Amino acid sequence: LTYSDTESRFYASDGHQVQFTPMQFHLMTMFFQSTSHSLTKKEICDALWPKKPDASETLYTLIRRLKPVIEHHSDLKIESDRSKSYCLKTR
Repeated sequence: LTYSDTESRFYASDGHQVQFTPMQFHLMTMFFQSTSHSLTKKEICDALWPKKPDASETLYTLIRRLKPVIEHHSDLKIESDRSKSYCLKTR
């Protein structure tokens, strides 16, 4: 999976653009911009749902729906550290 800054798009290894929902795209961009490819639950929730007091369930749903898309188009996966943080890693 690669990200094109100039086009603001993600591409699979075969060159095809990967279609993400707006929230999935935002989260993937955050993972790619993080030098460690790791984000805390708080970082994600504050960025994606700043006005929501507790976005935990919303985040879990987003991660659950994003995982199969990433795994289908790349050799990456999202790992959770007891729901405190999430990390994008190679499978």
